[in-house]
Amino acid sequence: MIDEYGAAGLLAHRRDRAQNKGERRLRSIEKARSLFLLMATSLLVAGCGASQTPRPGTQDGFRDVKPGTPLVEVVDEVTSAGLGLSVRDATSLGRYIPPEMTRAYAVCFTEDKPEYAAIDLFVVPSAESCPAKRGAVVPRPPVPDVTGRTSAEAVALMASTGFQPDRMTAQDEEKPSRRLDSRTARNWRVCSQSPAAGKPFDADEKVLMRISADCRTKPKTQAE
Repeated sequence: MIDEYGAAGLLAHRRDRAQNKGERRLRSIEKARSLFLLMATSLLVAGCGASQTPRPGTQDGFRDVKPGTPLVEVVDEVTSAGLGLSVRDATSLGRYIPPEMTRAYAVCFTEDKPEYAAIDLFVVPSAESCPAKRGAVVPRPPVPDVTGRTSAEAVALMASTGFQPDRMTAQDEEKPSRRLDSRTARNWRVCSQSPAAGKPFDADEKVLMRISADCRTKPKTQAE
């Protein structure tokens, strides 16, 4: 037999258990409701974003870019805004843009990449005018004459013309199969080249430079 205090205690215990169980169930319902609302809000925001077409240069913290603006200025603004970036040729030539030569290029067009929090920059050398539209067909520049230059100078000049560095090869003029040490070979001079100087530029073409420590070609200076 349960005394009065024992019965009261048992009833209180059962009541507390029921109350705690009800509270836990209520918290579960509220948590599920909050999760549902969060998911619904995320889908709504994503849907609204997908229906909008972003204008070039309109990401938060970044401005529209006037065609011809120096690339170095735009890169500083983009990075200061915390955005990523890529730099590409604004013309049909598909030229490589050396990252260390931002002062030698001008921005013609931009395109937002909001899904990557980034901006694509389409540029031309500062000496050129921006094309009327992105990817416009323009005359192909001639391949530069790099004979007589050091291999380091030749690589820089070919890269500034638009050739990809990973498509360039330096070969020993006297022993083509010999493996070259890059630290030594950078001061060797170019004896011959392919493609030939003056040939129209082709971004897909591979560059071969035959170099030697004792090249008989007349040395050239960077100013030439």
